[in-house]
Amino acid sequence: MRTEFTNSPEVVERVFKPIGKDQALLDALVNRKQNFVIRKTKYYTSIIHDGLETIYPSKDKECQFPPKQLWIFSAVKRDAIKFSQENPNFEISNKLPVNVTNIDYDNSYGQITGTDIESAYWTMANKMGIISDKTYTKGNEKDYKVTKLASLAVLGRIKAYYVYDKGVKIEKPIIVATEHHEKLKNLYRAIRYGCYHHMGQLAVLLGKDFEAYRTDCIYYRDSFENRKKVYDYLTEQGFTYRQIIWDEENQ
Repeated sequence: MRTEFTNSPEVVERVFKPIGKDQALLDALVNRKQNFVIRKTKYYTSIIHDGLETIYPSKDKECQFPPKQLWIFSAVKRDAIKFSQENPNFEISNKLPVNVTNIDYDNSYGQITGTDIESAYWTMANKMGIISDKTYTKGNEKDYKVTKLASLAVLGRIKAYYVYDKGVKIEKPIIVATEHHEKLKNLYRAIRYGCYHHMGQLAVLLGKDFEAYRTDCIYYRDSFENRKKVYDYLTEQGFTYRQIIWDEENQ
């Protein structure tokens, strides 16, 4: 008869960030036939044993968040929960595509250029009221780009933990969803669809000169008039932007 497993990913008394390797702790717990849970992502490995969560950050520099920026995850989640509680009847718009191409675009003349919205999702989240002005301003720095995108992307995300019972891995993971799981997930959808809505509006303004949009960057036939249309619209909507410079690397 299997011993009842008492460790839980939801009950953590202490958090520890070690210097060693996660495999060493995993092997030790398995050899000692301990009960514990483990979660691995590309960003970190979390092992929870006896009320202690030990977190091993990824060794991949591209998947590491600077320690000074980790506050943003709790701040965004706190703001999003508050927004959800204050707006219980909030509904997201219809699903919109992340990428659109104008199959009728005539590429026989002119040059294509592109305008990229800076911090599109971050700005959209603030404009919608999902994150506060304080959080938006504090995190709106270039070196926060990856961290703030991740803090929005994980809203409402479920977590899967694998259980080790007396050192033996149970194949079926524990799926943990927060109380606000669905509402937070919908808020992230709303942020994305809000961004795509503006891309669609720009496509309408550009008409036959619209070539495509990819998430938060719109491509179109280059001209003074078209750039002005795009710049005026984005400025009016409260976005900042940058013009893509086409050179040999872009060809």
